[in-house]
Amino acid sequence: MKPVEITSINFQEFGILYNMTSPSKGTGWVNQSSGDGWEDTNTAIPVIDSLASLGYTFGSRVSFTAYEMERHMHTQEALFCQDEPIVFLVAPATNENAPNAKEILPVLLRPGQVAVLHRGVWHSSAHRLTKPTYYYWMALCYKNEPTEWQPINGGPIHVE
Repeated sequence: MKPVEITSINFQEFGILYNMTSPSKGTGWVNQSSGDGWEDTNTAIPVIDSLASLGYTFGSRVSFTAYEMERHMHTQEALFCQDEPIVFLVAPATNENAPNAKEILPVLLRPGQVAVLHRGVWHSSAHRLTKPTYYYWMALCYKNEPTEWQPINGGPIHVE
Protein backbone atom coordinates (compact mmCIF):
# COMPACT_ATOMS: atom_id res chain seq x y z
CA MET A 1 0.00 0.00 0.00
CA LYS A 2 1.05 3.59 -0.52
CA PRO A 3 0.34 6.30 2.07
CA VAL A 4 -2.22 9.02 1.38
CA GLU A 5 -2.06 12.61 2.59
CA ILE A 6 -4.03 12.80 5.82
CA THR A 7 -5.68 15.98 4.48
CA SER A 8 -6.98 14.11 1.40
CA ILE A 9 -9.36 11.94 3.44
CA ASN A 10 -12.18 12.67 5.85
CA PHE A 11 -10.14 12.02 8.99
CA GLN A 12 -13.13 12.63 11.30
CA GLU A 13 -13.90 8.89 11.33
CA PHE A 14 -10.52 8.30 12.98
CA GLY A 15 -10.02 11.46 15.03
CA ILE A 16 -9.22 15.16 14.91
CA LEU A 17 -6.54 16.64 12.66
CA TYR A 18 -4.91 19.89 13.76
CA ASN A 19 -2.94 21.85 11.18
CA MET A 20 -0.68 24.04 13.30
CA THR A 21 1.06 25.73 10.33
CA SER A 22 -1.99 26.62 8.27
CA PRO A 23 -5.38 26.17 9.90
CA SER A 24 -7.94 25.15 7.32
CA LYS A 25 -11.43 23.80 6.89
CA GLY A 26 -11.81 20.27 8.19
CA THR A 27 -9.18 20.57 10.89
CA GLY A 28 -9.43 21.24 14.61
CA TRP A 29 -9.74 24.79 15.86
CA VAL A 30 -6.45 26.58 16.61
CA ASN A 31 -5.48 30.05 17.78
CA GLN A 32 -2.69 31.97 16.08
CA SER A 33 -0.73 35.04 17.12
CA SER A 34 2.51 36.71 16.12
CA GLY A 35 4.84 39.51 17.05
CA ASP A 36 8.29 40.85 16.28
CA GLY A 37 10.24 37.75 15.21
CA TRP A 38 7.80 35.10 16.39
CA GLU A 39 4.63 33.25 15.46
CA ASP A 40 2.59 31.03 17.74
CA THR A 41 -0.21 28.50 17.25
CA ASN A 42 -2.03 26.52 19.91
CA THR A 43 -5.03 24.25 19.98
CA ALA A 44 -8.16 26.03 21.16
CA ILE A 45 -9.05 23.07 23.37
CA PRO A 46 -6.87 20.51 25.20
CA VAL A 47 -5.14 18.15 22.78
CA ILE A 48 -6.79 15.06 24.28
CA ASP A 49 -9.80 14.89 26.57
CA SER A 50 -8.03 13.48 29.64
CA LEU A 51 -4.82 13.78 31.59
CA ALA A 52 -1.93 12.52 29.51
CA SER A 53 1.60 11.24 29.47
CA LEU A 54 4.10 12.26 26.81
CA GLY A 55 5.63 9.39 24.86
CA TYR A 56 8.67 9.14 22.60
CA THR A 57 8.80 6.16 20.21
CA PHE A 58 11.35 4.93 17.69
CA GLY A 59 10.04 3.80 14.30
CA SER A 60 11.80 2.32 11.29
CA ARG A 61 11.72 3.98 7.90
CA VAL A 62 9.20 3.40 5.13
CA SER A 63 8.90 0.75 3.71
CA PHE A 64 7.58 -1.32 6.61
CA THR A 65 5.34 -4.30 7.24
CA ALA A 66 2.76 -4.22 10.02
CA TYR A 67 1.65 -7.53 11.47
CA GLU A 68 -0.42 -6.06 14.28
CA MET A 69 -2.09 -2.84 15.37
CA GLU A 70 -3.16 -1.38 18.70
CA ARG A 71 -6.13 0.49 20.06
CA HIS A 72 -6.95 2.27 23.31
CA MET A 73 -10.47 2.16 24.67
CA HIS A 74 -9.52 4.28 27.70
CA THR A 75 -7.83 7.23 25.98
CA GLN A 76 -7.39 9.27 22.85
CA GLU A 77 -3.86 9.31 21.41
CA ALA A 78 -2.18 12.27 19.73
CA LEU A 79 0.68 11.74 17.25
CA PHE A 80 3.08 14.61 16.59
CA CYS A 81 5.19 14.96 13.46
CA GLN A 82 8.54 16.58 14.23
CA ASP A 83 10.73 17.48 11.24
CA GLU A 84 9.82 15.11 8.40
CA PRO A 85 6.57 13.37 7.45
CA ILE A 86 5.63 10.17 9.25
CA VAL A 87 3.37 7.36 8.07
CA PHE A 88 1.11 5.20 10.21
CA LEU A 89 -1.84 2.89 9.64
CA VAL A 90 -5.37 3.59 10.85
CA ALA A 91 -8.50 1.45 10.84
CA PRO A 92 -11.97 2.30 12.12
CA ALA A 93 -12.96 1.68 15.72
CA THR A 94 -15.06 -1.49 15.77
CA ASN A 95 -16.42 -4.03 18.20
CA GLU A 96 -14.19 -6.61 16.54
CA ASN A 97 -11.21 -8.05 18.41
CA ALA A 98 -8.76 -7.19 15.63
CA PRO A 99 -8.38 -4.72 12.76
CA ASN A 100 -9.49 -5.85 9.29
CA ALA A 101 -6.90 -5.50 6.50
CA LYS A 102 -9.63 -4.36 4.07
CA GLU A 103 -10.35 -1.29 6.25
CA ILE A 104 -6.74 -0.22 6.91
CA LEU A 105 -5.44 3.03 5.48
CA PRO A 106 -1.81 4.27 5.59
CA VAL A 107 -1.76 8.04 6.22
CA LEU A 108 1.01 10.61 5.86
CA LEU A 109 1.29 13.22 8.62
CA ARG A 110 3.40 16.30 7.81
CA PRO A 111 5.38 18.59 10.13
CA GLY A 112 3.00 20.94 11.91
CA GLN A 113 0.11 18.48 11.77
CA VAL A 114 -1.21 16.66 14.83
CA ALA A 115 -3.46 13.60 14.57
CA VAL A 116 -5.62 12.91 17.63
CA LEU A 117 -7.07 9.42 17.39
CA HIS A 118 -10.50 8.65 18.84
CA ARG A 119 -10.80 5.95 21.48
CA GLY A 120 -10.90 2.50 19.90
CA VAL A 121 -9.32 3.49 16.56
CA TRP A 122 -6.82 0.86 15.46
CA HIS A 123 -3.36 2.23 14.59
CA SER A 124 0.21 1.17 14.03
CA SER A 125 3.43 2.74 15.15
CA ALA A 126 4.70 5.57 12.94
CA HIS A 127 7.56 5.44 10.43
CA ARG A 128 9.57 8.22 8.76
CA LEU A 129 9.87 8.41 4.98
CA THR A 130 13.64 8.48 4.53
CA LYS A 131 15.22 7.03 7.66
CA PRO A 132 14.30 5.67 11.09
CA THR A 133 13.01 8.32 13.49
CA TYR A 134 11.70 9.12 16.92
CA TYR A 135 8.29 10.74 17.22
CA TYR A 136 6.21 12.08 20.09
CA TRP A 137 2.76 10.97 21.19
CA MET A 138 0.40 11.81 24.03
CA ALA A 139 -2.10 9.50 25.77
CA LEU A 140 -3.31 8.54 29.22
CA CYS A 141 -0.79 5.96 30.45
CA TYR A 142 -0.58 4.07 33.70
CA LYS A 143 0.84 0.78 34.92
CA ASN A 144 -1.02 -2.18 33.37
CA GLU A 145 -3.09 0.09 31.13
CA PRO A 146 -5.52 -1.82 28.89
CA THR A 147 -3.84 -1.22 25.52
CA GLU A 148 -4.31 -4.14 23.18
CA TRP A 149 -2.11 -5.13 20.24
CA GLN A 150 -3.80 -7.60 17.89
CA PRO A 151 -2.73 -9.37 14.67
CA ILE A 152 -4.32 -7.86 11.55
CA ASN A 153 -7.14 -10.02 10.16
CA GLY A 154 -6.18 -10.66 6.52
CA GLY A 155 -2.74 -9.11 7.12
CA PRO A 156 0.07 -8.31 7.25
CA ILE A 157 0.09 -4.89 5.58
CA HIS A 158 3.14 -3.73 3.64
CA VAL A 159 3.63 0.04 3.08
CA GLU A 160 6.04 1.47 0.50
